[in-house]
Amino acid sequence: MLALVLVAGCNSASRFAPSYLLVPPQPFITAPPIWGPVEAGHWSVGMRVQAIAATPEDPSALQLTVWYPTRESDAATRLHYRDYVGLMGFESEPETPRDEARATQAVTLYEQQLIDLGVPEESTAAWLDTPMTATPHAPPAPGRFPLVLVAQGRHHSAHHQAVLAEYLASHGYVVATTPSPTRAEPPGPLVDVLATARRQARELERALRVLHADARIDTSRVAVIGHSLGARAAFLFALAHPEAGALVSLDGGIGTRRGKEWLKGLPDFQPERVQVPLLHLFQEDDAVVVPDFELLESLRGAHRWMVRIPGMRHVGFTSVGAAATLAPGVVSAETAKAVARGWATTADVTRRFLDATVRRRLVRPTAPPPSASALLTPDADALLEHWEPGQP
Repeated sequence: MLALVLVAGCNSASRFAPSYLLVPPQPFITAPPIWGPVEAGHWSVGMRVQAIAATPEDPSALQLTVWYPTRESDAATRLHYRDYVGLMGFESEPETPRDEARATQAVTLYEQQLIDLGVPEESTAAWLDTPMTATPHAPPAPGRFPLVLVAQGRHHSAHHQAVLAEYLASHGYVVATTPSPTRAEPPGPLVDVLATARRQARELERALRVLHADARIDTSRVAVIGHSLGARAAFLFALAHPEAGALVSLDGGIGTRRGKEWLKGLPDFQPERVQVPLLHLFQEDDAVVVPDFELLESLRGAHRWMVRIPGMRHVGFTSVGAAATLAPGVVSAETAKAVARGWATTADVTRRFLDATVRRRLVRPTAPPPSASALLTPDADALLEHWEPGQP
């Protein structure tokens, strides 16, 4: 089982060769069923949980979940989805020792929430019991690996992007996330979008500072992924980091109609100066989350890729999408296959985008932007549009 640990900084980065100069081993694992058709990369996956200590400037400690490449894989100790859900029991007090009773309570509460939403008990159990691929506390693989920070959607925790995080880690990335700051707020329709985005962006900054001390992590070209409300925090993070390698929006609020006025609180914002390569994946089938590209159109200093995934749902851009067919009833039976296929497309396109904009440019800084054929396989059920700087 998992244990919460504090991880100290590592030694000098000069001891570790960049991962992109190493020949990775053949994978020790095959993709678990929840990954669907996406294929594992060349690395097994390790996972650790640590606490980011409180400071006078940031008086609340944070739970930080990190996935990373490893060469070791023990089938007997690999995680199940319920282990990720259990982490919710420690979000408010991440520095306390792990108590299995608190983890069990968090899982039971989440399971009941699913049942109350109409998910059959057998489907809920199938989802929570599904095997994952990460091994807790496995030793990191030799080398240095690019960093991907994940900004969770509203009320979301580590498990909501755990499947995507494991997939990316198997392809040679260190992936890290903190719970959405809205986890500490009561559910409801009202939210101060800008204030929440600013807070979550600060929490990404705190995670970056901690991970920067780990010499096995290459923080020179950080990528950031944001889902829903979290995409706004990811965007603010990218604004503060012109060296950011990539920004991925998973049906994010930067490309939707709801709350689109949030940037009016940033009087000095100059959209034409944004240059980070941006991938926005979106759907058009949810009445509540309606696409609106006014902000994305204004970012004329950047390359932007817009990928529409037919039949997808907003919640499908989380681990719910990966579980859509594995756990019948998580989404409607009429949409389950399309949502599961859409999640797989999302994971594959995201990884290809990061390979082109982060990993490739660590080797060749002047590498051209990825083509449509580099991002979408011929059989991908998606439509892509690319806006170059100066467009549309």
